[in-house]
Amino acid sequence: MMRHFGLELRLLGPDDASKLATLEAKVFADAWDAGHFAGLLGQDRFLAVGTFDGQDLLAYLTAFSLDGELEIVNVAVDSPFRGRGIGKELMLYFLQEGCRRGAVRAVLEVRSGNAAALGLYASCGFTQAGLRKGYYADSGEDALILEWLLCPVS
Repeated sequence: MMRHFGLELRLLGPDDASKLATLEAKVFADAWDAGHFAGLLGQDRFLAVGTFDGQDLLAYLTAFSLDGELEIVNVAVDSPFRGRGIGKELMLYFLQEGCRRGAVRAVLEVRSGNAAALGLYASCGFTQAGLRKGYYADSGEDALILEWLLCPVS
């Protein structure tokens, strides 16, 4: 657990499944439900971190972990709290936790037109590693594949 500007950043566990599902449903149309999260939270292969103000979940990041790589599934900040640096602090906390767990790389896909997300990821040191043309079925938009090397090989 870590505190930043009075907010608590910590790993999420099975007891957080309901709060996680509620926030995900506010942000994403294809949200997972609490049962799905409850089945994943606490497993070694699934890493979820959140930012709390008291009991309220303001932001979260979920990822799968396999063979030293973290595949980020979703990053979300509740809309009233966007633009305050919460997403960046959460991402940096997640990357620290990934290093602590022995990961050497983090990857994610992001819509090429999502300027806010691209700004966040660039500010955390992510770089483009690839492109998926027409990846998003709802819009035909491209997906950028971004990566962050946790422990770069010299």
